[in-house]
Amino acid sequence: MQNSKTTQRVIGLLLAVVIFAVPVLAQQRRAAPPRRVAPAAAVSEPAPTFDSLLAAESYKVYCEIRGVGGLIQSAAVDDLLDPVMKLGKPPKEFRTAVKWLKAHSNIIAGSRMLVAAWPSRPNLPMVVVAIEFSSPEEAKKFYPELRDFLPQLLPTPTPMPASSSMSPGNPSLMPAAETEVVRTELVTARMASGQTAEVVAQAQPTPSLPPYQMMQAGSLVLISDKAFTLRNLRPRGSKALQEDNNFLQARSRFASESIFLYIDLKAIEREEQDQQKKREQEEEKRAEAEKANPPKVEASPEPATEELMAEQLRAQQAEVQRLPSPEVMEPTPDPPPANNATLAAGPAPEGAPFISLYSALFGGESKWPEAIGAALVAEGDAYIVRTLIINKAENKGNAIPFLPQFVSGPAIAPESAGIFPADIDLFVAISLDYPQVYEGMLKAIAHTNELSRKYSSRQEVRDEVPPESPFAVYERKLGLKIKEDLLPLFGNELALALMKKPAKPELAAKPVEEKPASVGPYENTVSVNPNPIIAISVKDREAVQRLIPKIIEALGLKGANLLAQTEKRDGTEIVSYADFFSYAFVGNFLVLSPDPWETRHVVDAYLNHQTLSSDSHFRNFTRWQPRQVLGQVYVGPDLMETYNPFGRRSASVNVKMNDFLSRLSPLIEPTTYALTNDGSGPLHELHIPRNLLLWMIGSTFAVADASVPQRNEAMAQGSLRTVHSAEVTFQATHGNGQYATLDELIAANLISKEMIEKYGYKIEVTVSGKKFEATAVPIEYGVTGTLSYFIDENGNLRGGDHGGAPASASDQPIN
Repeated sequence: MQNSKTTQRVIGLLLAVVIFAVPVLAQQRRAAPPRRVAPAAAVSEPAPTFDSLLAAESYKVYCEIRGVGGLIQSAAVDDLLDPVMKLGKPPKEFRTAVKWLKAHSNIIAGSRMLVAAWPSRPNLPMVVVAIEFSSPEEAKKFYPELRDFLPQLLPTPTPMPASSSMSPGNPSLMPAAETEVVRTELVTARMASGQTAEVVAQAQPTPSLPPYQMMQAGSLVLISDKAFTLRNLRPRGSKALQEDNNFLQARSRFASESIFLYIDLKAIEREEQDQQKKREQEEEKRAEAEKANPPKVEASPEPATEELMAEQLRAQQAEVQRLPSPEVMEPTPDPPPANNATLAAGPAPEGAPFISLYSALFGGESKWPEAIGAALVAEGDAYIVRTLIINKAENKGNAIPFLPQFVSGPAIAPESAGIFPADIDLFVAISLDYPQVYEGMLKAIAHTNELSRKYSSRQEVRDEVPPESPFAVYERKLGLKIKEDLLPLFGNELALALMKKPAKPELAAKPVEEKPASVGPYENTVSVNPNPIIAISVKDREAVQRLIPKIIEALGLKGANLLAQTEKRDGTEIVSYADFFSYAFVGNFLVLSPDPWETRHVVDAYLNHQTLSSDSHFRNFTRWQPRQVLGQVYVGPDLMETYNPFGRRSASVNVKMNDFLSRLSPLIEPTTYALTNDGSGPLHELHIPRNLLLWMIGSTFAVADASVPQRNEAMAQGSLRTVHSAEVTFQATHGNGQYATLDELIAANLISKEMIEKYGYKIEVTVSGKKFEATAVPIEYGVTGTLSYFIDENGNLRGGDHGGAPASASDQPIN
């Protein structure tokens, strides 16, 4: 019985989410007051309104839907429901609910609905749903429609014998006042259905009740998961939710959107703090109880826990002492000059600073926003998600919650799109306040060190002097102060780009007619897997240019400056360090890339005026963004196409799926994003192409509906791509430039053994020097799979039907 009730509630929740929180409706319930309350007091209470129903800080999650009936009939909802209804095989109850809601959409056309969940006070329902109509008469007209329909979806459970265990919906487990309300409700409902008073009197004293309650109050229809009173939702003298400053700020910002969501993070943080305090108090009581009555411990020849920990710490210290450091390392001989030299990239100074810098950038004490407001709306061929971050006074510039070191600078009109090539897949530009980022990293390092001393079991660790900042190491190497001397040389704009992956490197390489003598052997090569290109705006180009060689030496790249190769193109200078690193000054930006070819490509595109800012796709799909932003993201159509699971249709797609795909445009538009601040707080806005979302929904149902061989084939493709990613990671870390066998990848925890054994395919990896090949063949051809797959260090997945034999590099690529 309990499982049945749980299933019913889950179904109700899914209905609410999928059809934009249209409420699970219940049978009729009248709001009869408890017998202890005087009738005069009940009459004097004014009917609640949509805005006065809830008290502030009563619920942590609040959702509001405007124009419910119109939204149900809108093309935006129809587009999302269409693949669900035709491909997803939803349960009968879901289909019935959708059909009924569409049939009654005119009645609720102008209504508003709120859903409040996750109570912050005791004795509140877990979920409250309210639908507001234009008048009490309209609400009264709709009420019996709900009463008659909902039993078809969520029937009342079978009554339990009085002697058996009572379910949570049983009146015997409710407070006395709520029990009386429920009993009155049952009597009223049965009498309304035609039963006489005598029949009602003969009803069982403890009947089963539905796992929801419902009432009408003025122009509102209210639904909850348990019996409640209006006074519970808003106690006398309490502040209304609409009077809360954070809620009012978010709601006013999203007053015109169809769906509005508000999350009270301040209440969530307070609840977590209270729970943590309670746990600490319980731990203190337990410790005091153990101290007062210490348990008797028999003598044991095993060493004490403290001795074991001390031994482990001594072993760790000995291991650390065996690691080389700049002070004890023998000097590295300088490499020979010119092209015969090799880059001697030694370890970074004192090793630990790299780890400390990483933890400083992404660690530190998280700063919770007070609240988050969000809205969803459909405009044109895109679904738009807007999110407003309402921060505390001390972290107003923190645009990304829980990433305290990301501090936005002033609003900018991004200029980096005017230097990057038009043929890029991903473009990101942000404004950063470098001094505040630097201060935040210092605080994060200090916070980490303080926690380490606080929770250390060794007294000498708690008493030792805190280690110096890792920045001090580099400041000594550079002979300057980072905050005072280095950061002021840069502007606020920082940009990142990923170029399109060329199909054939030899065709993508730029032909050279006149090759300067200073150019190395990298002119006709290009990475198959593009590396990120970084552009940083500079204020003092000459000063930065003088510092770059010092920075490279400070990072521990011994002898790198002897390998520097310089070339000039129309006055623009490109500096490359073998196949490791390159940079150039393009316009007002310093461009950095691990691949010299990519740096040259940026310079060529800039000189030929073939930049991203001149690309029609970029201009058209970022036109909605304001000129001044804090951040900007553009994901090109080619990269979005890689997320199209049906880019290459096959006979394995069923008829319904083919029909669905035939009605979608094969072109997926770019995805765009902007970060702004209009005074209300950081505002994130994401535009998702309609086609992309529909492709994703369709692919989800296609995988669920696929046969076993089709699912195995999809898993085999994903497994080989994972193997490729693992090989790249191994080569850059554990492998010191070498690829790994399958066993080595598993031992390094880069892939799981389950992934390569569970899905009906045999995966093998062959390593030869600085190359590798991975294959996947069905264990039982035609039963566990049909197609065979192949991937190598280039990252191109290939495959075909080989009758169970392995695929090879000569097979066709698979999108």
